[in-house]
Order: sequence, then structure tokens, then C-alpha cells
Amino acid sequence: MTPSFIGPYRVVRPLGEGGQGVVYLATAPDGRPVAVKTLREGFAGDDRFAKEIAAARRVEPFCIAQVLDASLSGRPYIVTEYVEGPSLQEAGRHLGADLQRLAISTATALAAIHRAGVVHRDFKPANVLLGRDGPRVIDFGIARATGSALTVTSSIVGTPSYMAPEQVAGAEVGPAADVFAWAGVMVFAATGTPPFGRGSLPEVIRRVQYGEPLLDQVPDALRPIVAGCLDKDPARRPTMQDVLFQLIGAQPPARGAPAGRRRRPALVAGAAALAVTCVAGATWGAAALLGGSGTHASAPTTTASTGSAALPATGKSPAATGKRTTPRPGKSRTSAKPRSTPTVSRTSVATGRPTSRPTSSPASSPTSRPTPRPTGSRSAEPSQGTGGVSSVSLRPEGIRMSGCWRYDLNIYADVKASGRFGYRWLVNGETRGRHEAAPGDKVVLPSITWKEAGSYRVVFEVFTPSSVRRSVTVEICDFGEGW
Repeated sequence: MTPSFIGPYRVVRPLGEGGQGVVYLATAPDGRPVAVKTLREGFAGDDRFAKEIAAARRVEPFCIAQVLDASLSGRPYIVTEYVEGPSLQEAGRHLGADLQRLAISTATALAAIHRAGVVHRDFKPANVLLGRDGPRVIDFGIARATGSALTVTSSIVGTPSYMAPEQVAGAEVGPAADVFAWAGVMVFAATGTPPFGRGSLPEVIRRVQYGEPLLDQVPDALRPIVAGCLDKDPARRPTMQDVLFQLIGAQPPARGAPAGRRRRPALVAGAAALAVTCVAGATWGAAALLGGSGTHASAPTTTASTGSAALPATGKSPAATGKRTTPRPGKSRTSAKPRSTPTVSRTSVATGRPTSRPTSSPASSPTSRPTPRPTGSRSAEPSQGTGGVSSVSLRPEGIRMSGCWRYDLNIYADVKASGRFGYRWLVNGETRGRHEAAPGDKVVLPSITWKEAGSYRVVFEVFTPSSVRRSVTVEICDFGEGW
């Protein structure tokens, strides 16, 4: 049976069902559409879900479906952006500039994922959504933090048509497996067929391990890049950063340089350049991302320049319509009530600089103890209430470690009011928007607020129909501590 609500999210309809759980299209308290993925009962006690959330938060939101909220209490769920548009699997073949944009955007996404120390493990056409603002990589259902152990028993983790030889063999898998998968997906995008053809599972696996990929129909400019990524030996494959260099026609760093140094230019590049790459498919954005000096690549052109891997624009990709979701699943761990609660005061916001500067995130997305009624949050100026506010208190919920809170801490505001009221959250002096709620609504500062370990001064302020302010200071532990 389809639930009416999952936490504060009103369910619209199911979007899909997989081995881990069910994905729903839902409406957030502020009215925007989101994708909510719930996990099956068998996953509810698996603390890998919590680790997946920590890993997902480390991924910069470049060309991926961003994680918005998550709950580790009861039946766990994870909330991501909803990307309206078909998957690459549904849209099929791409040509010219469309293929170029797709290649750069997906390579950018995987580079950001690897930067966070995560391996996707199941990159395939169905996990690339063609949204209005460009391609987005989704579904970290079997992504694991780099270095984490993965047990493969009777089943293969991934999609064989796009899996690296070491992955189908059950060997240790790292970012190089995603590089192999990216190349396979680009072959599909360019030709409409997986790189090792179609057939039974044993046939495909045998070709992946011992056969040669089918690259005849891949554009000349893209073919050598893809061929290098499909090397059977993961040690000989380029990094995703190197792939980006090749796509924009720049010169990758020397292969003999230490891996950390070779990746550094991508790590120090501007976030805006990455965003431009995803939205507009501009190759100059990728060049800025890679930190190349003295090398300039313009926006997609109609011909490939000498020495450049820019793809010729030979046509448009077929039009495609449809809707897809953007969930990124993970694993679970049931949160417990805090063993101690920080002192709650009535002081105003501190004027000093924050120890930790979290970025803006949704201010109305609770992550534990869902109730059947959503928060009536709005971004607009709230209307005057018809009654007063009798009391306001703050209630942290999470796991208290030695001197700090685990990063899945949520802070609830218990407001007793006789009518609608306007409120806002401030974190280290930064406002999280102005909202409106009704008596009985759940008002929460979700755990997605904490972007890194450190001290956070949290202020909750009711400003209509009367003015009330409460504050609390919390210390967030290092991510991953306590699992």
C-alpha cells in the first residue's frame, strides 16, 4: 500500500521499485517535488546506510541529483532532488554537441564523486537523467566509500554490460571501475548499443573479460578516449580528471606524477565552472575545473580542432520525453535518543565568525520520528496569525558522543500556538529562510544542515504573531565517527 506521507513528505505516486526499496515522487513542505527512497525491512538495521549518507554529503552537487534530507529513525529513507526528464536509457543515441555535453557532464559528475572518496559501482544509462538543466548522475544504491570492504557472494554488484573486468570477477573495485563504466555508457550514447553487445549474462561477462569493445560507430574524436578507458587493466586506465582533460583538448598531467598531485587541479577549481559544465555543457567550464593554465577551450563547436578531442556536431539527439526520479539510496541505522541535551538559552545570535560555515540547505526537512502531518513551510513572507504563541522550546534528537553529537543530529522546535505562526532558523548567524507553520506542524532543522564537523550556534525565532527566540550551541563530531 502506498503511504500518504513519508516523514513530512506528501507522497504523490510510486516512481519505481528495486532490490533495496521503493522510490516515490513526493511533495516537500515547501511545495517542491522531491524523490523519496524508502528501504526494505532487511536494510533497516544496516549501518552502511548511515555511511552512504555521510559519503553522499561529501559529493559536491555538480551534475548529480543532490541529497536533500535523510532519516535514520524507524524505517530509513533518503530524499533527493527530483529531476524531470528521461533517462539516457530511454532517450537512446546522442550525436554531435549533445554527445559532447553528455560526455563532459557525466565525467564531471564522476570526478566529483571520486573526489569525495566514493565509487559509484553501478554507472549505467538508466542512472543518467536528462534534466532541463543538463544531464544528472543518480542512484548511489551500491556506492561505497573508497576503501570500504564489499562482500560479493552469490550476486554481482552492478550491471554487467557496463562493469569492469575486475568487478565481474569479484575483485577489489576502485574509481577505475567507474572510468570503465563511463566509457561503456558513452559507447551506448554514441551507438545505441553497449560496448560488448547484447546477449545472455554469461556471454556478456565473457566479452567484458576477454573480448574487444565495439567502437566502430563511435565518433573519431571520442574513440581513443573511450578505448583507453576500456583497458582491461585498471592500472592503465586514466583517472576521470584525465578524461576531462582529454575531452576539452587539454594536456593531462604526466602519468608518472603521484596520483594525489595529478588530481589536485580538479580539486582546487571553482564550483561555478562545474555548474556551468552541467547546465550548458560548456567545455571552457571543464577547463576551468581542471585548473589548466595557458589552455583555453571554447563552448562546443561544429568541428573538432587539431589536437583536440572536441566532438563534431553532426546532428541532434532524438527528442525524448518522460519522467524519472533521482534517488540516491544508502543504508540504515536506527537513531537513539540523545543521552544528554545541550543547554538551551534565550540569547540572540552570536556575532563572532562561525567555527564551521555550513552551506544553505532546506530548513524544513526532518529526519526522525515522522508524523502524519507535514510542515506548512513557505518561502514567502508569512501571514499574520490569528492567535498567540504560548511557549517555544528546542529539542535536539540524536546520538551524543564524547563531547559532541553524531552528524545525524536533528533539532526540533516545539511551538505551542493558537494559530499560524512565522518562523526562521539561523545557523552561525546565517538565516535559513522564512517559513510559516500551523499548530501541530513539525518544525525541524534537519541533519543535512551539518556540512562538516565543528561548532554550530542554532537560533530559532518566531516573528509573528509575537516575537520569541530560543538558541542552542551544538558540537558536531567528525563525519563517520560513532558508526
